[in-house]
Formats: sequence, structure tokens, C-alpha cells
Amino acid sequence: MIKRSVKPTAKKTVTQPQPLFIFSNLATTLDGKIGPADRSFFLLGTKADHEQMQVLRREADAIFMGASTLRTFKQFCKVRGVATPKQPMNVILSSKLEGISPSWDFFKDPGLRRTFFVSPKAPAAKVKALQKTSEVVILNPLKGKSTTAQCLEHLQECGIRRLLVEGGGGVMWDFVSENLIDEYHVTLTPRILGGADAPTLVDGKGFNPPDLVNLKLSQCRVVGDELFLIYRKIT
Repeated sequence: MIKRSVKPTAKKTVTQPQPLFIFSNLATTLDGKIGPADRSFFLLGTKADHEQMQVLRREADAIFMGASTLRTFKQFCKVRGVATPKQPMNVILSSKLEGISPSWDFFKDPGLRRTFFVSPKAPAAKVKALQKTSEVVILNPLKGKSTTAQCLEHLQECGIRRLLVEGGGGVMWDFVSENLIDEYHVTLTPRILGGADAPTLVDGKGFNPPDLVNLKLSQCRVVGDELFLIYRKIT
């Protein structure tokens, strides 16, 4: 009998996506508001704050925002002086694509990367219209994962490593409620807006005191009358 040697089958190596580093950047008034109650276009910070925003955007692979933020600004979140292919992807969370128009400046440059995360309830006609310029991902409510978790899983598969969250308050709550943000950049401006219905740094349901998120102050910088704060997650 001839014995044949059998080579052992090589084990397949499964490459795990690298973990995301998630950081946020928002300017807020002294009373914690990020914009007026009517959600109209309004820049809180000074030139120094706008320059800081550019620095942070330059460090990001993608910028995440809610539909309300897109409806307010209607423009692509860009980095000045960076070529189109290297601009960070803009990621929008919008359940039903309400009030979003393909005619906005946001959609005009075909070379920019856009991803929309929507629910199965988003109208098919709106989804089809956006697919001409953007990637549209329909989230699965039966998947057993939160909306945010599904978004992050997809972004990791797309090679995103550094994700910048720019609001608004509802999206911030989605991330904060799961303690997903590693680093918070907050510009405290010397202004007071007031208004019970004005959006805040973090909206949503809110925490009970035993469950709130505690952070560690990493940096405090004074520029004029503004405070530039960096808080980090306590691990």
C-alpha cells in the first residue's frame, strides 16, 4: 500500500476591522445651546472656532451628522485646500429623508463621497433619487443591533478609521447614550441663546443620574472670550 502524504489545510485568516476612533466637535453657548429654536442657519463661534473646525475635519476620514444639521447648512462639510478625492466622506443619518432636496449644493460635486443611512420606511422614490449621487444604506431594525452600531459597522467595512461627529443634538445623543465618543471637542462661546426648544449639545431622552457619562478634562485653551475644551472618555 502506498501512503500518500496529505498537506494540512491552511487556516483562513479573518481580518477584523480596525476599531474606530470617534471624536465630536461642536460650539455651544454658555447655556448649552448649539443653535436657535427655529433651526435657522447661525454660526456661534468666532474665526478661531472655524479654524479649529478645519483642523479637526482634516484629521477625519468621515464626518457624521443628522438630517437636521444637513437641512440647516445644505452644504458638504469640506476641508479647505484639500483635493476632492481626499475630502472626508459625509455621512447623514435620516430616517425618512424628510426635507432633503437633491438640488442642494451638498449634492453638486460628483467626486465627493456621501453616505445616507435610512430606515426601511424611507420613500423608494427619494432613495432612488439620492442613489444618483450618494450611497444609500437601508438599516435593518430586526438585525438586533442599534441604529448607531449598524452605521459604525458599515463605515468600518468601508475603511473609515477616524469618525468626526458634528451633531446635531439628536445624533450626539445616539452616540453618547452608548458611550461611543472617545474625545469631545467643545467650544464654549460667550453667548446666551435661551429657548426651551433650542437644540442643545446633547438632546434625546437623557440619563438618570446613576447612568450619566463621566468624562476627563484633557485640555482647556482660552482664545479671546472663547474656551476650547477637550474631554476624553474614562476607560
